[in-house]
Amino acid sequence: MDVRVQKNEFARLALPDDLGLERLQKEWSLDIQPQESKTLIFWDSFEWGVWFGGYALYSCGERYHLSVRQAGWSEPALCEEQTKGRPRFWQDFETGPLRTALQELLGLRGLTPVAEGIFRQRRCDLRNDLEKVVCRLVLTSVSSAGKRGEKELLQSCQVLSLRGYESEAARVVECLTECGARGCEDAPLDVLLRYTHTLPQKYTLRPAFGLDMTTPARKATGRIVRTMLELAVSNLPGILNDLDTEFLHDYRICLRKMRSVLSLVKGVYPAEETQRMRQLLGDLARQTNRLRDLDVYLLAREEYLGLLPQELRPALNGMFTDFTAERGKEVRRTTSKIRSPSIRCLLKEIEHCFCEKTLHRASPAAELPVGPLVFSGIYKRYRKICKIAAQIDTETPDEGVHQLRIECKKLRYLMEFFGEMIPHEDGAALQKVLRRLQGRLGEFNDASVQQKSLLDYWKQKKPGSAVSLGLGGLISVLYQRQQQTRALIQQSLEEFCNGSTAAIFKRTFKLPASAPATDAP
Repeated sequence: MDVRVQKNEFARLALPDDLGLERLQKEWSLDIQPQESKTLIFWDSFEWGVWFGGYALYSCGERYHLSVRQAGWSEPALCEEQTKGRPRFWQDFETGPLRTALQELLGLRGLTPVAEGIFRQRRCDLRNDLEKVVCRLVLTSVSSAGKRGEKELLQSCQVLSLRGYESEAARVVECLTECGARGCEDAPLDVLLRYTHTLPQKYTLRPAFGLDMTTPARKATGRIVRTMLELAVSNLPGILNDLDTEFLHDYRICLRKMRSVLSLVKGVYPAEETQRMRQLLGDLARQTNRLRDLDVYLLAREEYLGLLPQELRPALNGMFTDFTAERGKEVRRTTSKIRSPSIRCLLKEIEHCFCEKTLHRASPAAELPVGPLVFSGIYKRYRKICKIAAQIDTETPDEGVHQLRIECKKLRYLMEFFGEMIPHEDGAALQKVLRRLQGRLGEFNDASVQQKSLLDYWKQKKPGSAVSLGLGGLISVLYQRQQQTRALIQQSLEEFCNGSTAAIFKRTFKLPASAPATDAP
């Protein structure tokens, strides 16, 4: 049941609890329709993709509706679908328009309920002495629903003017205002979310840290680690409930970023403490390696099948069945680990280490201004990448290309962590070129890793079996894709290490020789 925004709407008013319509009966006769009552559940992803996309997705029973959201109010549904069960992903819907819209809004994210309310609505027509309908009211009440019981949160009224009777509608608004009605700043979805303390928030793995060139290096590094740790922990409930694969993906990225900043900005904490924290972060990430690998393969299922002739596609079904079964076991193992007291203690230890109030021994770079320290490190990192790139050719082993990818990732992390200090236009230009290079290096590495993993799986199968034949075809295609990517990598390296890119790196980050560096070249 939508709360609709009509083209001929005149006003929205919030009504006091004790307001009746008796005041209006002095000037108009009222034709009040029977009240309708429906329970609506609103859905969104962990990243609030539907909300920030400007839409509302809600269900009534087994029917789902997607509508444009205007300041918390829902316009008439753009598309809807009667479903069976509870859809979690955009692929679970069958209606084309709904699938297409949700694919863009959700991506790989799953849906969860974010609000539930009881909407009661009735229409009231106001007639003049000639029995002409001169104005229409839509009266809506919104009440909470769920474990906390029912509580009325909002009574509102839409005054809809009819052509030729605009003055009558204005008079209705005046009468209601005299009785205590006021302009309605709240909207049904807003009050439901506020009541449950579930307010939409932007989610990003590249937050701002509030740093400047003069921030002491230890203070800057600690702030980065604390922020990324908070993001990592925020993903744990989604992992434990297996809501979607992005929770684990983002959790691992946060761990990797924390570990990286401790190695990229050296001398900020005592060496033994730094090593201890990096070891803990690495251990936490390694516990989820196999589950992430399985997620990657299962997410690529349709892509893999599309790489093979139609006749060979059914042969891979057995492989994906095996991966699905193994994933179920890995989910149970991983969630059991995360729930264990030992993991909670490790996370608490990391949190305590980087708490602002925790005292640490002196270290060489702790109080140095972070700007010169990091800029020098960025330029050294760039020069190191250029030296490695000069040795990359079509015969370079996969390990050499992989090492280049790691160095590029370290450079990107540095530029992301301290992006607030980099001139915007220069930073945007460099990030664009770096992303393109990283994308191609990532494609190359993925094809390499996937070939090795699929070969390991192949060894478990009997030669000549249907699965073996399908795997052989897939591995061959991945090898060809990897070789094609080599040429693209060469193009990206030429763009990254020369010309305007080299000039921007030198102009922006090269500091006097006396400036301290983040790490050895």
